[in-house]
Amino acid sequence: MPRVRDRDDPTERYNADLADCLAAVPLLRPAAPGSPAQRRLWRACELCTYLEYRFDAAPDPRSLTDETIHDWARRGLTDGEVPGDPADLLGYRPYWLVQDGTCLGTVAVMVRDLGWGQPCLWIASLYLFPEGRRSGCGTRVMAALEGAARHLGLGGLRLETAWPWQGAVRFYLQQGFWVANWKHGLSLVRYFADPPYRIRHDEGRMAFVVGAARADGARIAARRRGDTLIWEEHAPVGNGDDADADAGEPETLASPAPTFALWLAVCGWPLIRGPQEWERRYHWSDTGMPEGLAYKITVFEGYARRCGFRVDTPRIPGLVYPPWEEL
Repeated sequence: MPRVRDRDDPTERYNADLADCLAAVPLLRPAAPGSPAQRRLWRACELCTYLEYRFDAAPDPRSLTDETIHDWARRGLTDGEVPGDPADLLGYRPYWLVQDGTCLGTVAVMVRDLGWGQPCLWIASLYLFPEGRRSGCGTRVMAALEGAARHLGLGGLRLETAWPWQGAVRFYLQQGFWVANWKHGLSLVRYFADPPYRIRHDEGRMAFVVGAARADGARIAARRRGDTLIWEEHAPVGNGDDADADAGEPETLASPAPTFALWLAVCGWPLIRGPQEWERRYHWSDTGMPEGLAYKITVFEGYARRCGFRVDTPRIPGLVYPPWEEL
């Protein structure tokens, strides 16, 4: 029976077209929510996404039964967290990652329109079995999803992750994602209208370079002075009358400052510029300057420790990590 589409709902049309587009991607195979075995394995993969960052020894999701899923969820999830079920993913469409007939993991996608800008392709539940990691599979998945999003004329890719999930955070940064906000976790975005950026890490200096800037054309640079961060912002070049200015550094939809702050954090750099800036940390507690991220890191890690979870993250020089009760 042909799919019935709501012609008055552009998001529904996008999602229907997305399903048609992804049907041609060999790496992606739609999950069957009506299959008990597939539902069990999907929930186990969702659960192990949490467990791998919270316990020293997480189980293999393929070994879990309904009973052991329940037991691990009781120990490893907080109130309000549940293993996602492919039959109820709140609009996301579930896919298995399959290569040469072997299942490598999961991913779920949907088109969302937040009411401003263009709709984006939202990505969730990206999980790879251990033997499929560091093989380029994750990058191939992201490339396939980007291709579909561009084909549909979407504005970019967007997803949510968590600071304690360092493997995921580093992977998405390497994929060129920018920070949208850190209000409840890490909300990351890659707008197609934005030029790519790169991080240049020299001895004692890191720089955030946008587009095809000159070798010295950093948008933001940072240096260390003990436990203090020295932050230097530079105006984009190529916007004046200088004929020699680099014209490859346009304005961006996403802000460079929070993205650069997250890069500094994963590299274990200081995030506090001084006492006055630290006093304003609450002002940047949703997004903005590095002190806001530093403060939210203490919140994210304080809550994880309160729950008894392992916290394996870079130590930020000069940052005090109070217990949850003092935050």
